[in-house]
Amino acid sequence: MMNRSPERYPPTHRSIELRFNQKYKEKVLRHYLPHVLERSKAMKAENKVLKLYSYGGQNWSSVNLDHPSTFDTLAMDPALKKELMDDLDRFVKRRDFYRTIGKAWKRGYLLNGPPGTGKSSLIAAMANHLKFHIYDLELTRVQCNSDFRNLLVSTANQSILVIEDIDCSKKIHNRQNEEYDNVCMPPMLDMQIQQVSL
Repeated sequence: MMNRSPERYPPTHRSIELRFNQKYKEKVLRHYLPHVLERSKAMKAENKVLKLYSYGGQNWSSVNLDHPSTFDTLAMDPALKKELMDDLDRFVKRRDFYRTIGKAWKRGYLLNGPPGTGKSSLIAAMANHLKFHIYDLELTRVQCNSDFRNLLVSTANQSILVIEDIDCSKKIHNRQNEEYDNVCMPPMLDMQIQQVSL
């Protein structure tokens, strides 16, 4: 039997009281409640408004991500598209596994290709597929590694971090050679990278 009790809470909160016979306790706790929680997460994900965040030098600002690109509409080699979607789905399903083995839950892709080949559309399709927000970062706006670290910490879980033109971002001090070199990969982005050429 379910009793709705909206009068106990402000209109923005709703609660449901669930009562059941003691003999069904095990079934409810092991099967029914996990199913309800899983459905609730799925419904929230379906209704999630995706955001595109940009870093302006001081903080992240956002707009709604209304990009129509999906894997269904993406012009891409079908085998590569399937491989990428399978990889994304496998990554999302392994979140608990990463926690179990003590590794950070992150995945990297290096997209390369001339302008207009669909890199931005692919990123939007990935965000729409995963229901992840996008954080767009130009490294030229980041002054030092601690700033970069703080930016990473300020991003939401389940998001995509896009670093534009990482191969020609800026000159930084190379402690080993005492010279200045182009940034190749920020130290905080130590992850397995899969290259996708477009």
